[in-house]
Amino acid sequence: MITKRVIDTLYKKYKNRPESPDCLDMPLLFEYASQHHNVSIDMDGPVDSLIIRSVEPHSPFHRIPLEKIHAIVPFEEWVAIVMHSSIVFLNRKSSKVSVHIKPYKPSLWERIKGMFSH
Repeated sequence: MITKRVIDTLYKKYKNRPESPDCLDMPLLFEYASQHHNVSIDMDGPVDSLIIRSVEPHSPFHRIPLEKIHAIVPFEEWVAIVMHSSIVFLNRKSSKVSVHIKPYKPSLWERIKGMFSH
């Protein structure tokens, strides 16, 4: 089960992008998610992108630039595609997709500035 603690750990552990998209474990993604999600890599566009066809085409998570992906992490029932401010979870047994968007947390300076602007 993927809990808030697991999600927080993913953001902390993979807070930086790999040196290159070549360092991502793409075979893992294709092995666990291609059957239900019809994932592919588009290298013909201006930016190399991961396309997830089980996600609606108008969604920002349908086409993800490879340079924005921090990690691909397998779980028992899901495969997580970790980015800076969001995680896309692809179910390994169905075409179910879940997206977590990291809540915005203002910096200390922004909080102090906000206190005095009222």
